[in-house]
Amino acid sequence: MIAVWMLYCVGIGLAFVVVGHALDTRWAWVIALLGSYVVPIAAWLRPDAFATFPAPIPITVESSAASSLPTASSTSTILHQPSPPSFTLSDLDVPLRWGWGGVSLAMLLTLGAAATRLVAMRRRWRHAAVDGRSVLVSADIGPAVVGLWSPRVVLPEWALTLPDSDRELMLSHEEQHLRAHDPPLLAGAFVALLLAPWNPALWWQWKRLRLAVEMDCDARVLAQGRSAPAYGQLLLEVGRRRATHLLGAAALGEPASFLESRIRRMLSGVPRWRWAGVSVALAVTAGAIIGACEAPRPVGPQNESQSQAATPTSAITGTLSAVIAPGDIDVPPIIVSGAITSFPTLPRLAGIEGPVVLQASVDVNGRIDPASVTVIESPHPAFTQVATNALLSARFRPATAHGGVVSAVVRVTYDFVNAPSTAQLAREMTDRMTLREAERLRPWVAENARRMLPTILEPSGPAMDAYLIHDSRLHVYRSSLVTMYYLNGERPKAAIGMRELQQVLPTFSLNDGWAVIDPRGLRGLVRDNVRVIQVHHDPQPQDTISHASAGPSDEEINQRAAQVRRLARAFHPEVFGRGLTHTAVALVMDSRGQLLAHAASTHEARTADGRAVSGESCRDVLTRLLPAYKNAQWTQSGCADDPQPNVIVYWGIVQHP
Repeated sequence: MIAVWMLYCVGIGLAFVVVGHALDTRWAWVIALLGSYVVPIAAWLRPDAFATFPAPIPITVESSAASSLPTASSTSTILHQPSPPSFTLSDLDVPLRWGWGGVSLAMLLTLGAAATRLVAMRRRWRHAAVDGRSVLVSADIGPAVVGLWSPRVVLPEWALTLPDSDRELMLSHEEQHLRAHDPPLLAGAFVALLLAPWNPALWWQWKRLRLAVEMDCDARVLAQGRSAPAYGQLLLEVGRRRATHLLGAAALGEPASFLESRIRRMLSGVPRWRWAGVSVALAVTAGAIIGACEAPRPVGPQNESQSQAATPTSAITGTLSAVIAPGDIDVPPIIVSGAITSFPTLPRLAGIEGPVVLQASVDVNGRIDPASVTVIESPHPAFTQVATNALLSARFRPATAHGGVVSAVVRVTYDFVNAPSTAQLAREMTDRMTLREAERLRPWVAENARRMLPTILEPSGPAMDAYLIHDSRLHVYRSSLVTMYYLNGERPKAAIGMRELQQVLPTFSLNDGWAVIDPRGLRGLVRDNVRVIQVHHDPQPQDTISHASAGPSDEEINQRAAQVRRLARAFHPEVFGRGLTHTAVALVMDSRGQLLAHAASTHEARTADGRAVSGESCRDVLTRLLPAYKNAQWTQSGCADDPQPNVIVYWGIVQHP
């Protein structure tokens, strides 16, 4: 988000550049510098007072991975499917942070070196009284005002040889800098630049402030009845003979690029339509300030765990209340991240409550189409705005119909009820109950894991979902293990629904129960990246497996991956060496590892991390390529990548060939 906030600050700074140019005075540029900081800081500290726009930072929705998990009746394993990370703006945070600090530090060191050099040179300057004024005289530094706490005028030796009238003009200009307290002003402006050296708008404001300060002092000198042509000639002479420029010092001879602008300003007369120009400038200034204050601040999407961790007790979470279309979907859309907002301040103070119902279309990528958002019901416009912003930042697991991913029109409800203490109490009570239940089940998990799934007790290993299927007496008669190498060792967080449960246990129904055991109660027993799920399902006649089956070890998984890669190359050599065409090889084997059937397909639509765009699991792809095994019972199934990155091998071992 640092990159997005930098762009936001640059935009605000450019708006205040318009303010500075509209009035073009020293105070206009001071206001521009202050406004370039005040508005972003206010947007950061008081986000409710600003509109928002979603930052274009893609996020990974882990439940999408769940839809592509393999289906198996005993053990399902995804073998080593690397998921290369996609580039996002948030990847720039670390280099930008280091670059920001490095540039600011370099500028600070440069400023320190300049100050040290100035102190050393000042010791060599002599004090003198020139035309009744106490000044410092240097060899070739000046004319300028140096010093922050006790500023002094410094003149070069050659200035003492100038005619009295020219020297008087020179001293009058420097005295105007002292009266206006320009050294502290320029020092403060440089500090503002030091804090955000990456902002080009601040550099421009700093440059224009220095020019405005010089023009202001010129105008004050000429207002005393001095000759403008003589003053302009003096500026040219100082610019020609100036040898050294002091960093940040207020001086008569600023850079040569300023001289033309200063002389033009001095010699130009008062415009005929002066007040009309002032009115237009004030209108432009007001518009630029209002535009900067109304500019929406950036917000980035959060994944589900971040949203829950950062959600205050008064957070309002959207719920999917209805699916309007299509009417023949198999699995409805599911909210997997975002969709969380807070209670607006004004309605809360006024005691306004009520539900907001929004209707929108969820596309096949799980995103909301902004043009489709319709307000069905809302008690207050403030509720409508925050609910709409939350819905647009939400991510969904798309709906599926007839084996494919489809768009769906849904209704999402936000219940704005001003009772955070009750909700917090309920959450705390639920949290304590789940932890107590996990601690009660800990010995039960330990016993059955040692008997059936010893691999989850190992101190290190890949991410896994371990299913313990038991009857009403908590007797575990079956287990299943899903290994997820693509999570890179992180704990599974994807949502578990009917489809995932039926992949593990095909006869699972709504009459059965299931729950994820709280990992806090299993800490020290199973490793942190293993999620244990208990499934209550009384054995039925159609359950073909009733014996315990231990999960495969890491060595067995690697051996199986090597076997299916070898078989794919032996029976389908023609699909290898075909460039970047996405290819799938399907293999069906018996329990002895003998190949029963095989098939290959090219032009398979896959995402960058190797998952099917359609949302199919490994077993779905396997049975699509080999439809004769669609209703087969499997002891193991999964998919494995190949050294040739465009090929993925989908495999399964049937119970009864």
